[in-house]
Parts: sequence; structure tokens; C-alpha cells
Amino acid sequence: METDQIKTLAGKVLKKWWCSLLMLPFIIYSINQIYLALHYNIFFAVTYHYPFPLEIIHLLVDNFLLIVHEAGHTFFRVFGVRFITILGGSLFQILLPLLIMGFFWFNRKSIGIQLSLCMIGYSWLDVAAYAADGGARQLPLIGGLDKSAHDWHNILVSMHALDYDMTVGVTFAAIGILCYLIALLTPLFFHQYKEVDLDLELK
Repeated sequence: METDQIKTLAGKVLKKWWCSLLMLPFIIYSINQIYLALHYNIFFAVTYHYPFPLEIIHLLVDNFLLIVHEAGHTFFRVFGVRFITILGGSLFQILLPLLIMGFFWFNRKSIGIQLSLCMIGYSWLDVAAYAADGGARQLPLIGGLDKSAHDWHNILVSMHALDYDMTVGVTFAAIGILCYLIALLTPLFFHQYKEVDLDLELK
């Protein structure tokens, strides 16, 4: 294969897969984070360090989802059901990125779909750590709240499933990793069309 052909092929590959390549380091580090948290020590969920510049991206995404989580408690409080109010935090931090992805899907914006899927995946991993901590309640809560305010302890207790906190956490983590995989492979499902100007003389 000639040099020009190689350059052309490389250009096409890069044009199609550049977003996946950019997301890959963040995805790898966040999967490693949840693996260490679930397999060894839950505190890796809050003390894990990302290298620069991934640390900035992680900080922005993590804080955004924290705000969304707390807003979810407020939004779902309107139903007047304590269980829904507690679940609303984790539920909303999944639903909002899902709605964002729906917007991009409707408008056929593949990059937006990839990035929102990545956020959905990260959010599932975030909830996974929280759920897995339901029994031990070791993770610090926002505002220094007492352990009795731990969302997933209360959720699992009300479902009589506290003994399955780790199983729930691992299941959520698997869903998050699946979302990551779909995000990385999104370019396979979108075809790039060339724009062609047609100059038609109609009589």
C-alpha cells in the first residue's frame, strides 16, 4: 500500500473514531476505579486519583452528577413517597443523561450520543459504588449527614435486600461498562454521508 493511501486510510479512521479514542483513557481509569472500590476497598470510589488532564474531566463530570443527584431528591419528593424520594437521587442522575442522549439521538448527532452514553456509563458506576456501600455505610455523605441518611442503605432495607448490596453494586457496574462499550462502538452504527451539490436545470 502506498504512503498516500495509508495516510488517506488513517485519516478516515481518525475522522470516524477520534471521539472513541479520546474517551478511552477516561473509561479505562473509571473502570479501574470501580474495580478497586468493589473488589478491595470502597473508599477508592471517592479517593481514586486520575492523571492530568483526566482529573479535570472527572471533577467536572462527578460534580455535575452530584448536583443532578441532589436535585433528583427534590424533584421526586413531589410524589410524596419516601422510597421514591430517596431513590430519586440515583434515578435522576441516570435519567437526565439518558434524556440528553435521547435529544442527540433524535437529532442524529453521533458525537453527542457517544459523550452522553459515556456519562450514563459513569453515572451507573457511581451509583454502583453507592449501592455496594449500602450495608457497611463507609462512604462519607454530602454535608456530613449521619449514616442513617445513606440512600442505598434505606433503599435496600425497604426492599429487604441489604444482604445483596454488593450484588446490586456489581450489577450496576456491569450496566455502566456496557454503556461504555456501546459509547465506544457508536461510530459503527452511524454512516457518514458526503454532501453533493446538484445543479439541475429544470424545464
